[in-house]
Amino acid sequence: MKKRLTFNKGFLPCAIFSCVVILSGVFSFATRGINLGIDFKPGAIEEVVIKGAAGIEDVRDSLSAIGGVSVKKVGSSDSETYQIRAGVKESEGGKIDEALANRYGKDNINVLKTDFIGSSMSSSLARQSIFLLLGTMLLIWVYATIRFHWDFALGAIVALLHDICIMFTFISWSQIEFSTTTLAAVLTIVGYSINATVVILDRVRYNLPLMEIKNFNDLLNQSLTDTMARSIITTATTLFAVLSLYIFTTGSIKDFALAMTVGLLSGCYSSIFISSGFISFVRRDWKPEYGIHHAKPKQVQGAASAI
Repeated sequence: MKKRLTFNKGFLPCAIFSCVVILSGVFSFATRGINLGIDFKPGAIEEVVIKGAAGIEDVRDSLSAIGGVSVKKVGSSDSETYQIRAGVKESEGGKIDEALANRYGKDNINVLKTDFIGSSMSSSLARQSIFLLLGTMLLIWVYATIRFHWDFALGAIVALLHDICIMFTFISWSQIEFSTTTLAAVLTIVGYSINATVVILDRVRYNLPLMEIKNFNDLLNQSLTDTMARSIITTATTLFAVLSLYIFTTGSIKDFALAMTVGLLSGCYSSIFISSGFISFVRRDWKPEYGIHHAKPKQVQGAASAI
């Protein structure tokens, strides 16, 4: 058996460190807010055929005076049709066409469709995003409770909430644009983090009948030691792909990759120290003969295999 590392010594310092970081995020949110993308605020959406444009970056550069602009191609890669989103009022919609005409010439611009998103619709999208996140967390908690035990499940949820708060702290301090792409990064990390946590909890269940232990921290330390290589290797290999996206892409995909990088590091850290630290606190009076479910010995014949 490999040497058992004493992860439990880091539970309290890591919890304090995380609280300080998250509180700094609360301060940043209160003073700086979040840089909402066009998906979450009122604005205009146009589909335009632009002849002579050199690509997305060229079109975005032509609209730099407007600010808060999102540009993507519609159709094939060699298409001249672009979808443009800009945070302008309906009365200011002509600014987009004017800026494009100044750059490419009025005869080279053909507006196919123009729509405007009102404040009520953007607020509705924000609420739906919050409900989606809360619904995801609820389903994960139900799954973890059925598979393990309520305190294990709650520890997993604490780790997820930690990762979400860390990501929003980073988003607020860095002021990267928060769009549906960035939200996708947050939801991706929720799935990634719960998977890493479940692997550790599974190892706790596996080790319980095999070890001679005096307290629950010994069980956690051994399980974390067994899964540490897996946690590091999985995070590192995923980071290679995400960092490639960050280096070789631009726009919203670059923001997605940056948010994913922070989330991956936070997910690995929280699975080891935050989730396990919470479970260690709840199980501080646990004894080996109780099994996983805190039941008294006479009530749990073979409880070591039940989780």
